[in-house]
Amino acid sequence: MFVDDGSTVVMHVGSIFDALAEHLKKKKGIGVLTNVISDWVIDLIEGGVLASGNGTDGECTVITNSCYGTRRLYDYVHNNPRIRFVPLDFLYRMSHFERVKALISVLNVEKTDIACNTIKFHARDNILSGYTSKFLFAQMATQFGEGKVICALRSVNREGKSAIVLTLDGETEKVRSTMGVVHYVVTEYGIASLFGKSVRERVMALIDIAHPSHREELLAGAKEAGLVYGDQIYVTRNAVKYPAHLETVKVFAKSIAVKFRPIKPTDEDMLRRQFYTLSGNTRYLRYFTAIRLMPHKNMQQYVNIDHDRTLCIVGVVNEEGGEHIVAEARYSYNEDDKTHEMGFVVSEDFQRMGIATFLFNYLLKIAAERGIKKLSASVLPENKAMLRVFERSDVHPMKHFANGVIEVVLELP
Repeated sequence: MFVDDGSTVVMHVGSIFDALAEHLKKKKGIGVLTNVISDWVIDLIEGGVLASGNGTDGECTVITNSCYGTRRLYDYVHNNPRIRFVPLDFLYRMSHFERVKALISVLNVEKTDIACNTIKFHARDNILSGYTSKFLFAQMATQFGEGKVICALRSVNREGKSAIVLTLDGETEKVRSTMGVVHYVVTEYGIASLFGKSVRERVMALIDIAHPSHREELLAGAKEAGLVYGDQIYVTRNAVKYPAHLETVKVFAKSIAVKFRPIKPTDEDMLRRQFYTLSGNTRYLRYFTAIRLMPHKNMQQYVNIDHDRTLCIVGVVNEEGGEHIVAEARYSYNEDDKTHEMGFVVSEDFQRMGIATFLFNYLLKIAAERGIKKLSASVLPENKAMLRVFERSDVHPMKHFANGVIEVVLELP
């Protein structure tokens, strides 16, 4: 997801990097620029994953300062022309990084505070070149090209305590400030996208990937510290039901890649920003009223859903280094008429690209897989574009006009 073909990665020693190397076996033209390599480098070279040059050297696939691993690794690197060992000061020359198109720096850390303003490295990270070298690579990744910095950690330590904590105040060793540097934080519970986000957004994103047994405590601490709203909602039982298998990516006109995924509680501010980019006409067609404001109280109810009776799929693009919601579709069960009502909205700059059609068909597919038999939608007669989407459906829509609105009903097989 984060490492595209042709990228240069900064990897180190540890189980996280062994797992990352397995993922990289699907990539092509990858370069490695790091202070230390381990056994993972062998499979990457032998598997044809790595390029003949990594953007900093015309010949070597791997540029490093040291290696740490098994006897097999030491025998492999001996006189290997594809691996170049250089002094540490060579690695940190800025001129080398200027030629790297996309430097992906991965930091395996022991702890992070609740906004990832500071991180704590593992105690043994200074065995070789020191944990400081990791952070220098991270700084370089943010300054050139399409670089990214990714923090990876387990949600809990060996004692079961949360690795995401309210603050690292009082920690004195192996702690570094990361505000404005880290793009993503990854745990076994998901990915938090941080770059360009407010402190409140970062806090909610970190809570969302903490261990479920610690999320409510972290939210309470964040409220007390004034990092989030006092009435902030986060329903852990809903969040842990997040249907990650529904995530998918589709490329539309002009090579615009849109990631479609279920909505998260952390999408509140991003969805509100999308709302305020919509024209008055688009809002009217979606909400049937000249709605002008979308306050926090209303929006957080909109994003905290159960993914069952109510399902919402958002379309997200990465532009200017940050994420933006450009489309949203949802269905919600209506007890009165025993149907799941649908609604759609696409930002103006992304209309007439087929996004609404994709979302409509995707909702139909999900509904059918879940055994839902009836879907409905209320459409204003002037919303010609949305009516065309329904007309092109493989499921023939039944329509009737009442009270100034076209009611569309789809019976699924």
